[in-house]
Amino acid sequence: MATSTLDSTPHTPLKSDKAPRQDAAPGEINVGDVLRLALPLNTALIGGGEEARRYVNWVAVLAEWDNLEEQIEPNDLVLVPPALQATLTPDNAAATLAPLAEFPVAGLLWFGEFGEARAQVADALNLTVVVVPPPASLREIHEAVALLLLDRQTATSERAMQLYRQLSAMSREGQGLAAMTEVMSKLTGNIVAVQDKRLEVQAISWPSNTTVDKELLIEALQHRDSLPPVLRNRKAAAKARQTHWHQLLSIEGMGRLISPIISGDRARGYLSVVGPPGELDMLDSLTVEHGAAACALEMAKAKAVSEAKKSLRGDFLEGLLAGSLPAREIERLEGRLDHNTKEPHAVMVLGWLGAETPSLRRLETAVHWVLSNHPRPALVHVYGNQHLVIFQALRADPRPTTEDMESAHQLGRRISDQIAAEFPGATIIGGISGPARVLADWPVMYGQALQAMQLGQRLKLTNQFVEFNSLGIYRLLYDLEDQAQVRRFTDEIIRPLAEYDVQNRGSLVKTIDAYFTHHGNISQTAESLFVHRNTLLYRMERIQELTGMQLDQANMRLALHLALKLWQLRPEAERAPEL
Repeated sequence: MATSTLDSTPHTPLKSDKAPRQDAAPGEINVGDVLRLALPLNTALIGGGEEARRYVNWVAVLAEWDNLEEQIEPNDLVLVPPALQATLTPDNAAATLAPLAEFPVAGLLWFGEFGEARAQVADALNLTVVVVPPPASLREIHEAVALLLLDRQTATSERAMQLYRQLSAMSREGQGLAAMTEVMSKLTGNIVAVQDKRLEVQAISWPSNTTVDKELLIEALQHRDSLPPVLRNRKAAAKARQTHWHQLLSIEGMGRLISPIISGDRARGYLSVVGPPGELDMLDSLTVEHGAAACALEMAKAKAVSEAKKSLRGDFLEGLLAGSLPAREIERLEGRLDHNTKEPHAVMVLGWLGAETPSLRRLETAVHWVLSNHPRPALVHVYGNQHLVIFQALRADPRPTTEDMESAHQLGRRISDQIAAEFPGATIIGGISGPARVLADWPVMYGQALQAMQLGQRLKLTNQFVEFNSLGIYRLLYDLEDQAQVRRFTDEIIRPLAEYDVQNRGSLVKTIDAYFTHHGNISQTAESLFVHRNTLLYRMERIQELTGMQLDQANMRLALHLALKLWQLRPEAERAPEL
């Protein structure tokens, strides 16, 4: 009988001639549905042709290889018990399986290894074989398939709960998001992607037969405007009653089901099942819903681990920067940083300026976003809930006396641009110093970067990182400004000018600053102030009268310049009100 289906010899009409194998019509159950909705997730399908579309009439257990008409109906899915499987050998496989193919059955369900020789026979007979891995039992499989055939909706819901339990177990075992998306992709036959709150793809799985351009799809998924409006606000997404949304994507012929990954009071990310819009069904909807709940567990666990590491790292950095750790303790705890400290580093300090500002946590998040696309590794630490400190690794320059500080300056510019785009009404101040060649240098460079940030604030150098080495004489004046004698010197020379400006709505302090900026050139100074040359000369006379300093004498000119620099370093509350 086996050979009769493979050669051209005339044969008597078989039952398959009367009841041909059918593809399932819409709403009917086919072999692919059984795979997705009833069988274990790692079940394999072997055979030829369009096997997944074959209509399944019922599920039957085969007691013997003979007398098929007494045991099964056409288009049944036939379960072969292990005891009967043992009687099917490579030698008798063709003769034994041919009647099932001719009957025809929707498919043969096999428990355990099917074997290459049997698979070749089944393929030649165009017989679909579904291979269920251990430890599934015949009773469990029979019940699951029967439930699907009787009540597809209930079976689909049960399948989704099985998926959630499996994904939760994978999270507990530490398998991660990549393995979880792979399971969801295999179950649905669609692309599955997990994105974080900034829409960066954390894991994505593709069916082997996908023809979608991967780069175009990822780009489409990363556009925040493509999110449903309610999901663009992470707190609103957490409060929404709707669990998932169906969308058309910008890529032709593609849509997605998307669900927020909720942890606490906000969305921590998003899960998408992507496929042809008309083919996304109830299982896909339940997958994205239950999958998002499982991914929330994984993200919460990852966040807890990250926070624990961050706390240990923070404790060490606080002690290191405060100078309270002895050298032996630094060596012992250095591993807590989980960072290569043997390379030279630039140290950057960053903070908000103003009374009403975003939180430091949001500033930290923005910095991490920039670092995700930065070529050099870096540590970020919130110091004492006051400001951020960034330790960015440098690449040692081929020249032995320099390091790649430009990479840190580039990072500073990118951070400034990101803050301007994300918080357009906010102001930042920053300082930078380095290189710190060894870990023991970090506290010194931190102090310099902090001083540069504070001086930048005094000098109104905002929305940028002020480099310590560029401050010149201000570094010396910063250390001197609090001495009583220095403060008296500054008040004696500059305060008369400031008081004159308040009383007469003048600008003598601004004028003398412009004069020194233009190296005493009267024409350039007048031009920069938009005043006539004679007006400037009058102001210069008043400045000399009020300060007692003669600008044609080098010592007095230096004293006036130093006094002005010291005045500019003072907090605005200590200056005249309008300055």
